Amino acid sequence: MALKAIITAGGLVPRDLQPLTTASRKALIELGGRTLLETALTATDGCALVDDVVVVGNAEVEAALAGRAAFIAEGESLIDNIQRGFSHFDDLRADYLVLSPDLPFLTSAELSSFISTARRHCELGVPTVGRDTFLAAYPGSPNRFEHIGGRALTMGSCFYFTGPALKTNIPLARDCYRYRKYPHRLALMLGPRIVCAFIFRRLTLEMLEQRASQLTGVTTRTIELAEAAIAYDIDNRANYDYAVEWLRRRPA
Repeated sequence: MALKAIITAGGLVPRDLQPLTTASRKALIELGGRTLLETALTATDGCALVDDVVVVGNAEVEAALAGRAAFIAEGESLIDNIQRGFSHFDDLRADYLVLSPDLPFLTSAELSSFISTARRHCELGVPTVGRDTFLAAYPGSPNRFEHIGGRALTMGSCFYFTGPALKTNIPLARDCYRYRKYPHRLALMLGPRIVCAFIFRRLTLEMLEQRASQLTGVTTRTIELAEAAIAYDIDNRANYDYAVEWLRRRPA
């Protein structure tokens, strides 16, 4: 089955990263001799499971892309950009990877591992990495972890969907994006069982997956990976500075 990758390159440069670039989009920040967008494209180009790629962004992103992949002009929000990428392909028979280009260490091998596992287990998949795995790869990194079911986890910056799962859940994704700054609205959406379990530290991944499957109407799973780079993203200056130092110390 074909798999289409949608790279959402519309994210603005965070304020504390603005001194690093003259570009307006985070995907165009340079790290390790190439932009974050180039790293994402190298990973998708090298992944045998990815059949086609579209990048969604502004005119700066299009110029930097230089014809390397298909381009679609961005909308007003992240969800608009995902919808535009899906509409570009307009293929319900394909699977989809929605990828944020802020992963400086991402490789095609990690994408292959995530996609192949997700295809076996779900219609909507989210990668996770355990704290021990993550810190073994990036010791001392300024990363945050969520404690769920007695484990500390961090989430990767991409999603796997079947075609019908993506099309059906764009309205739900739009609601979640709209309510991201209103925790009480998100709490109402998740329901009292999930909220109480979180407050009393009894929340498990199985509970989250079950509720997510109910909300989305499709089988939703977290996919824990043994590779950490899919979860190391550049959100702020501390993430960037650590990545620069890690690259400097990395064995040739």
